[in-house]
Formats: sequence, structure tokens, C-alpha cells
Amino acid sequence: MRPAVITLVSALHEVDADRVAARLTTPSGAPGRQRGHRMHVTGSAFAAARAIAARTDQLDRVCGPDADHDLVVTLAPGADTRAVGMLLANAARSEHGDDRVLRHAVAVLRADDVAHLLWSDVDDAFVAADRVAALVEYSTVIALDRFAGLTGRRRRALVALLHRMAPHAVIVALDRVRSAADLPASNGGAARLLATGAGWMRALSSGADLGRGTRDDLVTLRYREPLPFHPGRLASVIEDDLAAGVNGRVLRSRGFFRLASRPDHVGSWASFGAMLALDPTANPSWDEDAPIGQAIWFVGERLDVPGIERALDGALLTPDELLAGPDLWRTWADPFPAWPALDHEHGRD
Repeated sequence: MRPAVITLVSALHEVDADRVAARLTTPSGAPGRQRGHRMHVTGSAFAAARAIAARTDQLDRVCGPDADHDLVVTLAPGADTRAVGMLLANAARSEHGDDRVLRHAVAVLRADDVAHLLWSDVDDAFVAADRVAALVEYSTVIALDRFAGLTGRRRRALVALLHRMAPHAVIVALDRVRSAADLPASNGGAARLLATGAGWMRALSSGADLGRGTRDDLVTLRYREPLPFHPGRLASVIEDDLAAGVNGRVLRSRGFFRLASRPDHVGSWASFGAMLALDPTANPSWDEDAPIGQAIWFVGERLDVPGIERALDGALLTPDELLAGPDLWRTWADPFPAWPALDHEHGRD
């Protein structure tokens, strides 16, 4: 029995997702084409995936194995599109032996809102910035609306950045999406792209997308060093060297980092515009799969790559500091917000 093919639609505002979903469930005019089916899901990624799987099973029973039917699902703002897609693929693989169940993950964005987050130097919209980054990086189609207020140069820069953040995604103007037929062709394997397709993942794993692009003015940098950062010197680098205009303007950075004063933790580094979030990951430093040292990807306008590298190098531990060991490192002044203590019950020897 052929499973229904699923399209996930996400946006910062539910009204935007609903508008696109309504278009995608409108018949395209092709002979025999039926109207698509819609549903809205909330809750955790697991709960959402379970509800979607139940609906697809129902459609298969009601419509029959040969029916050409689609299911368009709108996700609540802030939902984890990547997790939902991967859970659906895993479930399909277990049940049907084939994980090609997700046609597209569509992210609907208001271009003027995204540009405001990136270029206005707003530094306190962390939730919106994190959601925009997740929508972009875990999508296969990006539908952009409200371009009118942006200059031509700003439009080009925004589209170029989105291409760097989501190399596999197709970017379209929202008014060009009138039905499901206007989406790119798909073999149903979109979940595979969501797993490892984000630009920062590709750059850190393979070194792809380094330097200046041939079609835009953005510059990318992959910073990898095995040594941990000194907390005080890293704070100075963030304030003085990564500020907009000093070594160019960083538009997006993402990766992992290690602070000497927190030797048990692996940190998550994520910036969007002027907002930088340094949070703990779930991996303790002694985990065999934990990243070692620094692995951070930067993309921005007119980045001074040697200048940024020198600044970050200056924040690494010196040989004498490294030999002093973690007991001393923990005593250093650390200006960053505290992280929860790790459970050592199942940790290191």
C-alpha cells in the first residue's frame, strides 16, 4: 500500500503557514488531480509525528493504495521540523521498508522581518532569531514574502545568506506558489536532507562552502582548533572583534566550542545578526562522540578572515595555561551565564 506523501509547512506566524497550506491543497488542474488533505499539529515532535502517521494510515485505508493523495501539515510556530521529518522517515522505514515519505519541508518567511533581525543590530530577539534560523536550515523550500521594503542590494544579500544556510533548499517568491504543482519535484526523501543538509553542518563536516562565493559578496570561514578558549579573552573577542563593522559583519555563525573554565561541557555556539547564544549541549566533554576544541562556521559581509582568526587564536589557551590543568581553569573568572551542572553518574572515569 502506497503511503500518503507529506509536506510540512512552518512559519513564524500561523497565518502565513495556513495561507501556503491552503494553496498547496488546491487542485493544480492536472487531469484526475484531487484536492489535497490538510491537518494542523501541535505538541512535541514525537506527538506531532505520531498524529501525522495516524492520519496517513487513515488516508491509505480510505482512499485506497492507488489514489493520488497528499497530506499538507502545518506545524505550530517553534515546532522542530527536522525532528518531525526524521521521525516520520524512521516510522515509514520500519513499516514499509522505505523512508521516502516526506516530499518537502516548506518554510514561509517574511523577508522584511528576517532582514530586520539581521541588519538592525537588534540584540534581544533570541527566540525569533533561533526560530528563523531553524526554519531556514531545516527546509527544502523557502517561500519569501514582503520583499517590497528591501533595497535590491539587501534582497540579494538576504537570498545569498539563505542559500548558504540551506544549500539544498529552493528559494521562491511566495506569490509564485499557487498550488502543489509550483513546488520543485521530489522523490519523497526530504527527511534525508533535513538530517545533515544545513550549511553549517556541511561546512564543519566536509569543509564545503569556504571563502567567497562566486555569485555573491558573502564570505565564509570555518574555524577549527583543538584547544579550549580562555573565558575572559573569549568575552573580549566577542565584544570587540566580532562586533558589526570591526572585522566585517557576521550574519550567521554556528558550531560547537569549549571553555577551559567549564571543562565538563561542550558548548553550542549560534549567532544570527547581532544575537549570539552560547548554550550547553547534551554531550559531556568525556563523551567519545563529543567535538574536541572549537568548530565554528561563520558567514557574513566583507569578513576579514585573517582578523577574525587572529582574534579567536588569541582567546585560546597558551601552552602554560594548558599545562596548568582543569583544577586551575575552574577558578578563572567566567563572565558567561551559568550552565546546569552535569550528572557524573554515568560519566567519565
